[in-house]
Amino acid sequence: MKYKALNTNIDYLKIVDALSFYQELGYKLIEVPWIISEEAERITGHPYPKCESFLGNHVASAEQSFLELIIRKELPEGKYVTCTPCFRNDNCDEIHHKWFIKVELINFVGYKTLGNDQAKTLTDQVLQDAKNFYQRYTEIYLLKTEIGTDITAENIELGSYGYREHKNFSWIYGTGVAEPRLSYVLNLQKRGYHQRDIPKGVVGKISKIKEEYYELMDAHLANNKIMELWELTDLIGAIELYIENRFKGTVKLRDLFITSDTTKKAFINGRRS
Repeated sequence: MKYKALNTNIDYLKIVDALSFYQELGYKLIEVPWIISEEAERITGHPYPKCESFLGNHVASAEQSFLELIIRKELPEGKYVTCTPCFRNDNCDEIHHKWFIKVELINFVGYKTLGNDQAKTLTDQVLQDAKNFYQRYTEIYLLKTEIGTDITAENIELGSYGYREHKNFSWIYGTGVAEPRLSYVLNLQKRGYHQRDIPKGVVGKISKIKEEYYELMDAHLANNKIMELWELTDLIGAIELYIENRFKGTVKLRDLFITSDTTKKAFINGRRS
């Protein structure tokens, strides 16, 4: 069987960025199964077409992987993030593929069902976390659906969020990021200095240091030496502002230079003592 090739490359930096971002918000990173039981597949079988192999049922979304763990009683209550490939029987086009990769979120509330108000509150929390992630890349919009809420950009769905119940347990699900879907959307937009999609950080936070590092790497890969120097100065500024915010005046950037000089001597001498 022939499959239409992905016309946008998967950007694994966005996957790494998402895993780090959601962990900082309190989601626990765990590994989940990529092959699931018939029972786990059937729970979300309506929106996700069946995808079988000789190994079993491939996951259409890591939401099913989480459900597999819940069925096995191997997932305690709490907020989790994971990353898996996703396999679909969809017809292929520019944004739909037979397989892709996705970071998935879940808030497993346990072996109980929730009232409408509590379910909405917890769903809104997961939705807000995802909004904060995507807004670092692009302008987004919310779209109400029959089963929940979608985050969209350029009239394309980036992720879906909602509350589900099954038998005696319930959970809130949500997309952390799907690739290459986000990259495809960003490729529709005009670019500035950089060719790589770089999430915006917050001044005084580690996220700003990451932003400047990614911009430095982008300039380096483009062999733009002048921009490399420019980004190095921005990186120093981001580090200085982080120190001021994190250590409240007890440590200065010059203190790091003193330690750096000491470390350089150790590197040159080939010994630390």
